Amino acid sequence: MKLLNLLIVEDDSNVIATYTRDIDSYNKTSSEVKIDVTILSDRDNAIDILKNTDNNFDGAVIDLDLKQSGGSDSSGNDVIREVKANLRFPVFVISGTSHNIDPSLKEETSFFKVRNRDDDFDFIEEFIAIYNTGITEILNRKGTIENYINDIFWNHLSSSLDLWTDDDTRSPEEKQKSLLRYTLLHLQEYLEITEDSEFENYHPSEIYITPVIKPHLFTGDIVRNKADGMNYVVLTPSCDLAQGKAKDILLVMIEATKNTIAGEKIGVIKKGKADKEVLDEAELVLKKLIHNSYSNKYHFLPRYKNIDGGLLNFQKLHSIRVKDFDSQYSRLASINSSFTKDIVARFSYYYSRQGSPDFDSEEIYNSLFE
Repeated sequence: MKLLNLLIVEDDSNVIATYTRDIDSYNKTSSEVKIDVTILSDRDNAIDILKNTDNNFDGAVIDLDLKQSGGSDSSGNDVIREVKANLRFPVFVISGTSHNIDPSLKEETSFFKVRNRDDDFDFIEEFIAIYNTGITEILNRKGTIENYINDIFWNHLSSSLDLWTDDDTRSPEEKQKSLLRYTLLHLQEYLEITEDSEFENYHPSEIYITPVIKPHLFTGDIVRNKADGMNYVVLTPSCDLAQGKAKDILLVMIEATKNTIAGEKIGVIKKGKADKEVLDEAELVLKKLIHNSYSNKYHFLPRYKNIDGGLLNFQKLHSIRVKDFDSQYSRLASINSSFTKDIVARFSYYYSRQGSPDFDSEEIYNSLFE
């Protein structure tokens, strides 16, 4: 059975009794996850336990008024700051004075929510849902990534660091960046392979980086036309964009998948096929499009939140002057560099094949047996 370590920072004994009863009730009925709870009632003890590296938590419920002052105390904000500055687990603020949340902390996300005590909010269900993704086991202070980094330090860097220490051509800052890339590339290698030495299947969300991190436009950025709302992917090489060489930016449209499928169905209908055959062939086309095995003309991108996804159609290219880009387009996200390389390779292959001569395959086949 898995153990979810929950921290509760609350000073009201009645509220604590309610929380404890709800957690006990959950533990009695759950066969997969048990909640182990630590309860503290003041700011200082909470911050001390959070600073102690022996402690790992998978979530916290924090009150703002920890002195039962009737609303004049908001020391719970300091506990929240400690978590957000140094730790990685979800925090739910549940308080009778939720309006006292510090403005710099109040933005809500999947990992941070602010609720009034009287709200209908099942924090146990919320924590379990997050915990079952494995995110805290990956990112907490003794999680999977920490273990991988430890392996990289001792098993990889320890035998090659002299390549950096003996390098007189780079500044300390350049060496640090180089070592950071080295570490991340090794980390990626660990994460791409399963325990059975097979390649992992990616979750569709892993393709996208949002909000964008790079300060300037790069190859693989997804941009939206402000006038018509259509999305495009940048194909112009990043080096040209960064060095100011590019005068124009090459974009490829993200076409709705259903439009492509509709076009294929029309083609099948024209061949006189029955409804079931049309549907079967459309389903086959869709599966091939998703796996990028249908045609090099297309590259599939899955849906993600405010990004509709669809098919990059390399026959639908657009060009925009660099000086006009900011006024006509906005950046939505970046595509993971590994996937960007695949897109660029497919685009290059598609256009390199346009109009190129081919062999008479029948003639070559026959010649093999002469």
